[in-house]
Amino acid sequence: LQVSPPMTFRMRFAIPLMLIAELMSTPSRAEDTLGTAGPIRSFSFGTCKLPYPARARGECDPLEISATLPADVRSQQRVLRARQLTEIARLPQAIAELDTAITEQPSNAAALLLRARLRIPAQLTEATRDVTAALQADGDNADALATMAFILIGQDDQAGLELATKALALNPLSVDALWIRALLSNRSGRPEQAEADLDSAIALEPDERRPRMTRAEIRLQSGKTAGAKEDLDALLAAGSDLQALQMRVTILAGMGDDNGALADLNKVLGPPGQLVLPGPVRPDLVNMFVQRALILTRIGREPEAKQDLETIVTLGGHRAVLQMQVYLRGHGFPDVSLDGKRSEQLDDALRSCFINNACGRGITIRG
Repeated sequence: LQVSPPMTFRMRFAIPLMLIAELMSTPSRAEDTLGTAGPIRSFSFGTCKLPYPARARGECDPLEISATLPADVRSQQRVLRARQLTEIARLPQAIAELDTAITEQPSNAAALLLRARLRIPAQLTEATRDVTAALQADGDNADALATMAFILIGQDDQAGLELATKALALNPLSVDALWIRALLSNRSGRPEQAEADLDSAIALEPDERRPRMTRAEIRLQSGKTAGAKEDLDALLAAGSDLQALQMRVTILAGMGDDNGALADLNKVLGPPGQLVLPGPVRPDLVNMFVQRALILTRIGREPEAKQDLETIVTLGGHRAVLQMQVYLRGHGFPDVSLDGKRSEQLDDALRSCFINNACGRGITIRG
C-alpha cells in the first residue's frame, strides 16, 4: 500500500491532534496512556516527578541499552526505551532511539509503527512510509492497519474505513481502532454507525477522552444536544478540558442558560471586567472572550462586555479586529470600516450583532 499524503492534513482534518506512540499490536487497555493506534492519547510522565527543566536535561531518561546485547534483542529493547521516553515527552530522543532500532533490525514492525505515530501529523509522508514498512513486516498488525486508516482520513475515506474494519476484525477490543473507524464513518455520512462504535469504545474504556469527545461532537452535529451535554459534563467532571468547556458554553448559550455559560467561561477567563495585559496570541482564548462579550451584552452587562472587547483587541490585535469587521460586513453591517482598528462604529455594530444570537454566535477569530 503506497500513499503520498498531501501536506494540507491539518486543514482538511481539523481534529485536535497530539503526538502519540505505542509498542506492539495489543488490545487497548485503560492503563495504557499512550494508546495503541492513531495519535497519542496523553503523556503520563511516568514516575518522573521532576520539574520540566530537569526532564529537559534528561534527568528522568531511562538507562541506555547495553551494546553487548545481540542486535535483534537490542533493537527490541530500544523500542521499550523509546516508549518510556515518549511517556515523559522526550520525543526527539524517542525518535532517535527508534532510528537506531530500525538500523539494527529493519523489519522491526514495533519500531516502525512507533516512529510512524510519533511523526503524525507533522511528517505524514514519512509516517506513511513507516506504517507501510510495518505492514510489509506484519500484514496482520491491527494497530498498523488502524494507524494507516487514520492517515487516510480526508484522502481516501473508503479505503480508510476498510482498513479500520479489518483492524477491528483482528482486534475487536481496540478502543483506538473503534475511534478511528467512527471518525471515518462520520465523514462518510454514517453518524449512526460512528456513534455505535463510540458507544462500544466508551463501554470498554469509560475514562478515555477521545471517544467521548468525538461522540459529543457527533451528537451535537446530529441535534442530540442533551446527549452531547452529558458527554461534555462527564469530561469536565474528570478534569480540566478547554475544548469540552467551550462546547458546553455553546450548548448552554443555545439553550438560553446564559448564567451557566457565563459561569463556565469565568472558570477559564476569570471574573468579567478585568484588565488583561498583552500576551501570546491564543485564538481559542480570544474566541472565549468573544463568547463572553456576546453573553454579557445580551444580559445587559455592557461595561463588562466592552472590557472583553478591549481584551479581544489586546490579545488578537489587528487581525482579530479585521476578521470581526469582515464578518459584520457580510452579516447586515455593510458600512463597517475594514481598517483593523477598534472604533465606536465597530463597538455599536458588535453590540447589535451580539444582541441577535444568530449573528453573534457566528463570530470566530482564526489564528
